[in-house]
Amino acid sequence: MPDPALVRLYLDVYREPPYRETEADAARFRETLARHALLPGFALTTVHAGPELAGFAYGVGREPGWWHPRATAAAPAWLRGSPVFYVYELAVRRAARGRGHGRDLLDRLLHERTEPFAVLAASTAAPAHAMYRRWGWEPVGALTPGTSELLARPLPGPHLG
Repeated sequence: MPDPALVRLYLDVYREPPYRETEADAARFRETLARHALLPGFALTTVHAGPELAGFAYGVGREPGWWHPRATAAAPAWLRGSPVFYVYELAVRRAARGRGHGRDLLDRLLHERTEPFAVLAASTAAPAHAMYRRWGWEPVGALTPGTSELLARPLPGPHLG
């Protein structure tokens, strides 16, 4: 089972608007993280502020042809034939924000990935969406229901060499 500190941090972060998640959502996150941790290509990184967990990011490498099951349309043609690394979560505790932890978590998570692209979903109502766009993530689709956008960026891994 996932570290309870990860689940507590998840709930602390996603209780905030626009998410407004509940204990039931945190329980689903715990189950999903446990399933994902068993998949090949799973990766997780954390950051601490002193002894306290301040943030985490995780994702899973996906085979060519994989696309988000809630996507409103097929993946762009340039992405369809490639494996991707899907970033499922990036969460930083409110008190630890503005210190570069989110960027550091993503950089460490994506460093040396063999997939040529990373993909994630972000609510257009969340401040994180603008952050991802500033960091070079580009829109490649949308999710239904809701206002989440799929964003992608190329990865500088060994596939370029």
